[in-house]
Amino acid sequence: MKKTITVIILSIATISLCTAFIVKNSNGKSGYTGSPSEATCANCHGGGTSAAKSISVTASPAFIQDKYLPDSAYTVSITVNATGFSEFGFGCEILNMFNLSIGNMQTAGPGVQFLNAGNGRKNATHTFPKIGTNTATFTFTWIAPSAGGSNAVFYVCGNAVNGNNAMSGDLPIPYSYTITEGVAPTPTNNVSFEKTENYSISKFYVAPNPSQDFTKISYFLNESKNIQIELVEISGKIIKEFVNEVQIAGPHYQLLDLTMVAPGIYFIKATSNGQKITQKLISIN
Repeated sequence: MKKTITVIILSIATISLCTAFIVKNSNGKSGYTGSPSEATCANCHGGGTSAAKSISVTASPAFIQDKYLPDSAYTVSITVNATGFSEFGFGCEILNMFNLSIGNMQTAGPGVQFLNAGNGRKNATHTFPKIGTNTATFTFTWIAPSAGGSNAVFYVCGNAVNGNNAMSGDLPIPYSYTITEGVAPTPTNNVSFEKTENYSISKFYVAPNPSQDFTKISYFLNESKNIQIELVEISGKIIKEFVNEVQIAGPHYQLLDLTMVAPGIYFIKATSNGQKITQKLISIN
């Protein structure tokens, strides 16, 4: 009798295990973006059709003329469109000319996770299929590489699924988008100068901007002077003092800690020898 009971229990366990393999795994997986040497979602899914399908990659701030600015933070939006579907997933890698991950993915939006593929590339992918009528958008932050970082190619595979707990009837949509390194404009539009005859500060620049967690500031002192650098609200209230010391003549670089600064619009103000320079700074923490 005991032996018979044991056999029944094992049979139930076996049936449950088989069922688990049959049911569609809705978690996003790495390594299926369609990038060089990788498969796409079509490796497992297929058979679905749609009157209209597409993938789009956009960013805020925008990639002007398909260019990124070095060290800048971008909120990337990947939109999967497929008429007749209401559940969507995706996988994305951002690679350089050597097919290695470029820049830094961080701050995953709702329904997005970061995974490392077996080839060492970082992937952004869905946690569970996102619900939407004919479309769904996934977001994350991407910090562009420093100057000299080469082109960046977004390899994306979207997947419109029918929720039938099987791999059939789904619609994989592969896509790639290339952006090139741009040149940061001379910061004149957002920078204001209050100069006296004792001109001290020049070549004042802040990047990345918009900024998250940290940003860098560079400037040139024409003579050895005390310099004060502050973070100021639009109202004029001083939020944080970064520098207040005598520095020698020549180029200078400062890393500014913004980790405790709330999202919003601020100004970086530099003062030296009666001269004042301010530049707008956007925090996206």
